[in-house]
Amino acid sequence: MNERESFLDKLRAAATCAVVMLHTVTGVMDNTDMNLYPFEKKVFLVALDLICWCVPVFLIISGYLFLTPRREIGAAKMLTKYCRRILLALFGFGVPYACLEQAAVTGGLRWDMPGRAFLMVLRGQSWSHLWYLYLILFLYLLTPALRWILFRVPVRAVWAVLGILLAGCSILPYLARLLGREDIPVLPDGCIYLFYYISGYLFAVKKEKLREKAADGARGGRVAGTGRGCRERAGGRCLPVLTVLLGLGMACSRLSGSYTLQMAYNYPFTVLLALMLFAGGIRGGTGGRIFWKQASELSFAVYLIHPLFLNLAYKFFHVTPLSFPIGISLPLFFAAVLALSAGCAWLLRKIPPLRKYVL
Repeated sequence: MNERESFLDKLRAAATCAVVMLHTVTGVMDNTDMNLYPFEKKVFLVALDLICWCVPVFLIISGYLFLTPRREIGAAKMLTKYCRRILLALFGFGVPYACLEQAAVTGGLRWDMPGRAFLMVLRGQSWSHLWYLYLILFLYLLTPALRWILFRVPVRAVWAVLGILLAGCSILPYLARLLGREDIPVLPDGCIYLFYYISGYLFAVKKEKLREKAADGARGGRVAGTGRGCRERAGGRCLPVLTVLLGLGMACSRLSGSYTLQMAYNYPFTVLLALMLFAGGIRGGTGGRIFWKQASELSFAVYLIHPLFLNLAYKFFHVTPLSFPIGISLPLFFAAVLALSAGCAWLLRKIPPLRKYVL
Protein backbone atom coordinates (compact mmCIF):
# COMPACT_ATOMS: atom_id res chain seq x y z
CA MET A 1 0.00 0.00 0.00
CA ASN A 2 1.38 3.40 -0.90
CA GLU A 3 1.26 6.56 1.18
CA ARG A 4 -1.74 7.98 -0.65
CA GLU A 5 -3.91 4.98 0.09
CA SER A 6 -2.83 4.93 3.72
CA PHE A 7 -3.94 8.48 4.48
CA LEU A 8 -7.23 7.90 2.65
CA ASP A 9 -7.89 4.86 4.82
CA LYS A 10 -7.40 6.96 7.95
CA LEU A 11 -9.71 9.70 6.72
CA ARG A 12 -12.37 7.21 5.62
CA ALA A 13 -12.35 5.38 8.97
CA ALA A 14 -12.47 8.63 10.96
CA ALA A 15 -15.29 10.00 8.80
CA THR A 16 -17.28 6.78 9.29
CA CYS A 17 -17.03 7.14 13.07
CA ALA A 18 -18.17 10.74 12.74
CA VAL A 19 -21.16 9.66 10.64
CA VAL A 20 -22.26 7.25 13.37
CA MET A 21 -22.06 10.03 15.95
CA LEU A 22 -23.85 12.40 13.56
CA HIS A 23 -26.85 10.09 13.20
CA THR A 24 -26.83 9.31 16.91
CA VAL A 25 -27.39 13.02 17.50
CA THR A 26 -29.71 13.88 14.62
CA GLY A 27 -31.84 10.80 15.28
CA VAL A 28 -32.80 12.48 18.55
CA MET A 29 -32.90 16.13 17.46
CA ASP A 30 -35.08 15.51 14.40
CA ASN A 31 -37.82 13.87 16.50
CA THR A 32 -37.68 15.83 19.75
CA ASP A 33 -38.60 19.32 20.86
CA MET A 34 -35.12 20.29 21.96
CA ASN A 35 -36.38 23.48 23.60
CA LEU A 36 -37.36 21.22 26.48
CA TYR A 37 -33.69 20.19 26.81
CA PRO A 38 -31.67 23.44 26.63
CA PHE A 39 -28.40 21.99 27.96
CA GLU A 40 -28.61 18.88 25.81
CA LYS A 41 -29.37 21.07 22.80
CA LYS A 42 -26.11 22.95 23.36
CA VAL A 43 -24.23 19.67 23.59
CA PHE A 44 -25.82 18.40 20.39
CA LEU A 45 -25.08 21.64 18.49
CA VAL A 46 -21.44 21.53 19.59
CA ALA A 47 -21.23 17.89 18.53
CA LEU A 48 -22.76 18.64 15.12
CA ASP A 49 -20.33 21.48 14.51
CA LEU A 50 -17.40 19.19 15.27
CA ILE A 51 -18.51 16.16 13.23
CA CYS A 52 -20.38 17.48 10.16
CA TRP A 53 -17.09 17.48 8.27
CA CYS A 54 -17.57 13.74 7.71
CA VAL A 55 -19.77 13.88 4.59
CA PRO A 56 -17.65 16.62 2.95
CA VAL A 57 -14.51 14.55 3.56
CA PHE A 58 -16.13 11.51 1.95
CA LEU A 59 -16.93 13.62 -1.11
CA ILE A 60 -13.41 15.05 -1.26
CA ILE A 61 -12.01 11.52 -1.07
CA SER A 62 -14.22 10.48 -3.99
CA GLY A 63 -13.11 13.47 -6.03
CA TYR A 64 -9.49 12.77 -5.17
CA LEU A 65 -9.81 9.19 -6.38
CA PHE A 66 -12.03 9.55 -9.44
CA LEU A 67 -10.95 12.92 -10.83
CA THR A 68 -7.20 12.47 -10.47
CA PRO A 69 -5.30 12.80 -13.77
CA ARG A 70 -3.17 9.78 -12.83
CA ARG A 71 -6.10 7.40 -13.11
CA GLU A 72 -7.89 6.36 -16.28
CA ILE A 73 -11.59 5.79 -15.69
CA GLY A 74 -13.93 5.63 -18.65
CA ALA A 75 -17.70 5.93 -18.68
CA ALA A 76 -18.10 2.17 -19.11
CA LYS A 77 -16.13 1.41 -15.96
CA MET A 78 -17.98 4.06 -13.97
CA LEU A 79 -21.31 2.51 -14.97
CA THR A 80 -20.49 -1.18 -14.75
CA LYS A 81 -18.42 -1.10 -11.57
CA TYR A 82 -18.94 1.95 -9.40
CA CYS A 83 -22.51 2.95 -10.27
CA ARG A 84 -23.55 -0.70 -10.14
CA ARG A 85 -22.10 -0.99 -6.64
CA ILE A 86 -24.10 2.01 -5.43
CA LEU A 87 -27.32 0.73 -7.01
CA LEU A 88 -26.88 -2.70 -5.45
CA ALA A 89 -26.27 -1.12 -2.05
CA LEU A 90 -29.22 1.22 -2.49
CA PHE A 91 -31.72 -1.51 -3.30
CA GLY A 92 -30.08 -4.30 -1.31
CA PHE A 93 -30.34 -2.31 1.90
CA GLY A 94 -32.93 0.31 1.04
CA VAL A 95 -35.70 -2.17 0.21
CA PRO A 96 -35.42 -4.12 3.51
CA TYR A 97 -35.26 -0.84 5.43
CA ALA A 98 -38.37 0.42 3.64
CA CYS A 99 -40.12 -2.87 4.52
CA LEU A 100 -39.20 -2.37 8.18
CA GLU A 101 -40.55 1.18 8.04
CA GLN A 102 -43.85 -0.07 6.61
CA ALA A 103 -44.03 -2.83 9.23
CA ALA A 104 -43.48 -0.30 11.99
CA VAL A 105 -46.36 1.82 10.69
CA THR A 106 -48.83 -0.99 9.99
CA GLY A 107 -47.80 -3.22 12.88
CA GLY A 108 -47.07 -6.28 10.75
CA LEU A 109 -45.73 -7.69 7.49
CA ARG A 110 -47.76 -7.99 4.29
CA TRP A 111 -47.07 -9.71 0.98
CA ASP A 112 -47.08 -6.47 -1.03
CA MET A 113 -44.50 -4.70 1.13
CA PRO A 114 -41.39 -5.62 -0.96
CA GLY A 115 -42.97 -4.14 -4.09
CA ARG A 116 -43.98 -1.00 -2.24
CA ALA A 117 -40.51 -0.81 -0.71
CA PHE A 118 -38.92 -1.03 -4.16
CA LEU A 119 -41.02 1.93 -5.31
CA MET A 120 -40.15 3.81 -2.13
CA VAL A 121 -36.45 3.43 -2.90
CA LEU A 122 -37.04 4.68 -6.45
CA ARG A 123 -38.76 7.74 -4.98
CA GLY A 124 -36.05 8.24 -2.34
CA GLN A 125 -38.37 7.37 0.55
CA SER A 126 -36.37 4.71 2.36
CA TRP A 127 -34.34 5.49 5.48
CA SER A 128 -32.96 9.00 5.40
CA HIS A 129 -29.26 8.14 5.63
CA LEU A 130 -29.39 6.62 2.14
CA TRP A 131 -29.66 10.10 0.62
CA TYR A 132 -25.88 9.99 0.28
CA LEU A 133 -26.11 7.05 -2.13
CA TYR A 134 -28.37 9.04 -4.45
CA LEU A 135 -25.90 11.92 -4.30
CA ILE A 136 -22.80 9.83 -4.96
CA LEU A 137 -24.57 8.00 -7.78
CA PHE A 138 -25.28 11.35 -9.43
CA LEU A 139 -21.65 12.43 -9.03
CA TYR A 140 -20.41 9.13 -10.45
CA LEU A 141 -22.64 9.58 -13.49
CA LEU A 142 -21.25 13.09 -13.86
CA THR A 143 -17.62 11.99 -13.46
CA PRO A 144 -16.71 11.19 -17.12
CA ALA A 145 -17.95 14.61 -18.27
CA LEU A 146 -16.24 16.31 -15.32
CA ARG A 147 -12.93 14.61 -16.09
CA TRP A 148 -13.16 15.65 -19.74
CA ILE A 149 -13.71 19.29 -18.74
CA LEU A 150 -11.21 19.45 -15.89
CA PHE A 151 -8.36 18.03 -17.97
CA ARG A 152 -8.92 20.68 -20.65
CA VAL A 153 -9.21 23.88 -18.62
CA PRO A 154 -6.47 25.67 -16.65
CA VAL A 155 -6.27 24.98 -12.94
CA ARG A 156 -6.89 28.68 -12.34
CA ALA A 157 -10.27 28.34 -14.01
CA VAL A 158 -11.12 25.47 -11.67
CA TRP A 159 -10.16 27.63 -8.69
CA ALA A 160 -12.42 30.37 -10.03
CA VAL A 161 -15.37 27.98 -10.36
CA LEU A 162 -14.82 26.71 -6.83
CA GLY A 163 -14.69 30.30 -5.59
CA ILE A 164 -18.06 31.00 -7.19
CA LEU A 165 -19.54 27.82 -5.73
CA LEU A 166 -18.15 28.57 -2.27
CA ALA A 167 -19.47 32.11 -2.28
CA GLY A 168 -22.84 31.31 -3.80
CA CYS A 169 -23.82 28.23 -1.81
CA SER A 170 -21.94 28.71 1.47
CA ILE A 171 -20.75 32.21 2.37
CA LEU A 172 -23.65 34.21 0.95
CA PRO A 173 -26.35 31.86 2.33
CA TYR A 174 -24.65 32.08 5.72
CA LEU A 175 -24.68 35.88 5.64
CA ALA A 176 -28.28 35.89 4.45
CA ARG A 177 -29.37 33.79 7.43
CA LEU A 178 -27.15 35.58 9.91
CA LEU A 179 -28.39 39.02 8.88
CA GLY A 180 -31.94 37.97 8.12
CA ARG A 181 -31.66 39.19 4.55
CA GLU A 182 -33.63 37.49 1.80
CA ASP A 183 -32.40 39.79 -0.97
CA ILE A 184 -28.86 38.34 -1.02
CA PRO A 185 -28.43 36.23 -4.18
CA VAL A 186 -27.42 32.65 -3.49
CA LEU A 187 -26.91 29.37 -5.34
CA PRO A 188 -28.80 26.18 -4.42
CA ASP A 189 -27.39 24.57 -1.27
CA GLY A 190 -26.78 21.31 -3.14
CA CYS A 191 -24.05 22.93 -5.23
CA ILE A 192 -21.74 22.58 -2.23
CA TYR A 193 -21.46 18.86 -2.94
CA LEU A 194 -20.02 19.62 -6.36
CA PHE A 195 -17.60 22.01 -4.65
CA TYR A 196 -16.32 19.22 -2.39
CA TYR A 197 -16.05 16.73 -5.25
CA ILE A 198 -14.03 19.08 -7.43
CA SER A 199 -11.90 20.08 -4.45
CA GLY A 200 -10.71 16.48 -4.40
CA TYR A 201 -9.42 17.02 -7.93
CA LEU A 202 -7.33 20.02 -6.84
CA PHE A 203 -5.89 18.04 -3.93
CA ALA A 204 -4.96 15.28 -6.40
CA VAL A 205 -3.29 17.79 -8.74
CA LYS A 206 -1.36 19.29 -5.83
CA LYS A 207 -0.24 15.85 -4.66
CA GLU A 208 0.91 14.95 -8.16
CA LYS A 209 3.01 18.10 -8.40
CA LEU A 210 4.66 17.29 -5.08
CA ARG A 211 5.46 13.78 -6.36
CA GLU A 212 7.00 15.20 -9.52
CA LYS A 213 9.14 17.65 -7.56
CA ALA A 214 10.32 14.90 -5.24
CA ALA A 215 11.17 12.68 -8.21
CA ASP A 216 13.04 15.49 -9.98
CA GLY A 217 14.96 16.27 -6.82
CA ALA A 218 15.92 12.62 -6.38
CA ARG A 219 17.09 12.31 -9.99
CA GLY A 220 19.10 15.51 -9.73
CA GLY A 221 20.60 14.62 -6.37
CA ARG A 222 19.16 17.73 -4.77
CA VAL A 223 17.82 18.01 -1.27
CA ALA A 224 14.63 20.00 -0.88
CA GLY A 225 14.82 22.48 1.90
CA THR A 226 14.62 26.14 0.94
CA GLY A 227 12.17 28.64 -0.43
CA ARG A 228 8.65 27.51 -1.13
CA GLY A 229 9.25 24.01 0.23
CA CYS A 230 10.17 25.44 3.63
CA ARG A 231 7.08 27.63 3.65
CA GLU A 232 4.89 24.64 2.81
CA ARG A 233 6.40 22.58 5.61
CA ALA A 234 5.90 25.47 8.03
CA GLY A 235 2.27 25.67 6.94
CA GLY A 236 1.92 21.94 7.45
CA ARG A 237 3.17 22.26 11.02
CA CYS A 238 0.70 25.08 11.72
CA LEU A 239 -2.26 23.29 10.16
CA PRO A 240 -3.07 20.98 13.13
CA VAL A 241 -2.98 23.96 15.51
CA LEU A 242 -5.24 26.02 13.25
CA THR A 243 -7.63 23.09 12.88
CA VAL A 244 -7.91 22.68 16.66
CA LEU A 245 -8.44 26.43 17.10
CA LEU A 246 -11.19 26.38 14.48
CA GLY A 247 -12.93 23.50 16.26
CA LEU A 248 -12.65 25.25 19.63
CA GLY A 249 -14.04 28.45 18.15
CA MET A 250 -17.01 26.59 16.66
CA ALA A 251 -17.68 24.90 20.01
CA CYS A 252 -17.39 28.12 22.03
CA SER A 253 -19.84 29.89 19.71
CA ARG A 254 -22.58 27.53 20.92
CA LEU A 255 -21.95 27.75 24.65
CA SER A 256 -23.92 30.92 25.27
CA GLY A 257 -27.01 29.39 23.72
CA SER A 258 -27.86 32.54 21.79
CA TYR A 259 -26.15 31.41 18.58
CA THR A 260 -28.33 28.65 17.16
CA LEU A 261 -27.91 29.18 13.42
CA GLN A 262 -27.77 25.82 11.67
CA MET A 263 -26.92 25.01 8.09
CA ALA A 264 -26.36 21.76 6.25
CA TYR A 265 -22.96 20.81 4.91
CA ASN A 266 -22.58 24.29 3.37
CA TYR A 267 -21.91 25.90 6.77
CA PRO A 268 -18.76 27.97 6.00
CA PHE A 269 -16.89 26.76 9.07
CA THR A 270 -17.75 23.14 8.24
CA VAL A 271 -16.38 23.71 4.73
CA LEU A 272 -13.16 25.12 6.13
CA LEU A 273 -12.82 22.37 8.73
CA ALA A 274 -13.31 19.62 6.13
CA LEU A 275 -10.69 21.12 3.81
CA MET A 276 -8.21 21.54 6.66
CA LEU A 277 -8.73 17.98 7.87
CA PHE A 278 -8.19 16.58 4.38
CA ALA A 279 -5.08 18.71 3.89
CA GLY A 280 -3.80 17.55 7.26
CA GLY A 281 -4.52 13.96 6.33
CA ILE A 282 -2.37 14.21 3.22
CA ARG A 283 0.51 15.54 5.29
CA GLY A 284 0.07 12.96 8.05
CA GLY A 285 2.23 9.96 8.78
CA THR A 286 1.81 6.46 7.37
CA GLY A 287 1.88 4.37 10.54
CA GLY A 288 -0.57 1.58 11.30
CA ARG A 289 -1.31 0.87 7.65
CA ILE A 290 -2.77 -2.59 8.16
CA PHE A 291 -5.13 -1.45 10.92
CA TRP A 292 -6.39 1.55 8.96
CA LYS A 293 -6.81 -0.55 5.83
CA GLN A 294 -8.97 -3.05 7.71
CA ALA A 295 -10.99 -0.27 9.34
CA SER A 296 -11.47 1.43 5.99
CA GLU A 297 -12.72 -1.77 4.40
CA LEU A 298 -15.53 -1.90 6.96
CA SER A 299 -16.54 1.73 6.53
CA PHE A 300 -19.13 1.36 3.75
CA ALA A 301 -20.85 -1.54 5.49
CA VAL A 302 -20.85 0.36 8.80
CA TYR A 303 -22.47 3.32 7.04
CA LEU A 304 -25.17 1.08 5.57
CA ILE A 305 -25.98 -0.89 8.72
CA HIS A 306 -25.59 1.49 11.68
CA PRO A 307 -29.05 3.18 11.46
CA LEU A 308 -30.64 -0.22 12.09
CA PHE A 309 -29.40 -0.18 15.69
CA LEU A 310 -30.31 3.48 16.18
CA ASN A 311 -33.83 2.90 14.91
CA LEU A 312 -34.24 -0.15 17.12
CA ALA A 313 -33.19 1.84 20.17
CA TYR A 314 -35.09 5.03 19.38
CA LYS A 315 -38.29 3.67 17.79
CA PHE A 316 -38.70 0.17 19.19
CA PHE A 317 -37.24 0.36 22.68
CA HIS A 318 -37.92 4.13 23.00
CA VAL A 319 -34.52 4.70 24.56
CA THR A 320 -32.37 7.66 23.48
CA PRO A 321 -29.39 9.55 24.88
CA LEU A 322 -31.93 11.92 26.46
CA SER A 323 -33.14 9.06 28.66
CA PHE A 324 -29.98 9.34 30.78
CA PRO A 325 -27.41 12.03 31.71
CA ILE A 326 -26.09 13.21 28.35
CA GLY A 327 -22.42 13.15 29.37
CA ILE A 328 -22.64 9.40 29.88
CA SER A 329 -25.37 8.31 27.48
CA LEU A 330 -24.13 9.99 24.29
CA PRO A 331 -20.65 8.38 24.35
CA LEU A 332 -22.15 5.02 25.34
CA PHE A 333 -24.78 5.10 22.58
CA PHE A 334 -22.12 6.03 20.05
CA ALA A 335 -19.70 3.33 21.20
CA ALA A 336 -22.39 0.64 21.32
CA VAL A 337 -23.78 1.45 17.86
CA LEU A 338 -20.29 1.67 16.37
CA ALA A 339 -19.23 -1.65 17.90
CA LEU A 340 -22.41 -3.47 16.80
CA SER A 341 -22.16 -1.96 13.31
CA ALA A 342 -18.51 -2.90 12.95
CA GLY A 343 -19.27 -6.46 14.05
CA CYS A 344 -22.14 -6.80 11.57
CA ALA A 345 -20.03 -5.19 8.85
CA TRP A 346 -17.30 -7.76 9.46
CA LEU A 347 -19.86 -10.57 9.18
CA LEU A 348 -21.43 -9.14 6.03
CA ARG A 349 -18.03 -8.93 4.37
CA LYS A 350 -17.65 -12.67 4.95
CA ILE A 351 -20.39 -13.19 2.35
CA PRO A 352 -18.45 -13.33 -0.95
CA PRO A 353 -21.08 -11.74 -3.28
CA LEU A 354 -21.65 -8.87 -0.85
CA ARG A 355 -17.95 -8.29 -0.40
CA LYS A 356 -17.26 -8.40 -4.13
CA TYR A 357 -20.16 -6.41 -5.54
CA VAL A 358 -21.46 -4.19 -2.75
CA LEU A 359 -19.23 -3.76 0.28
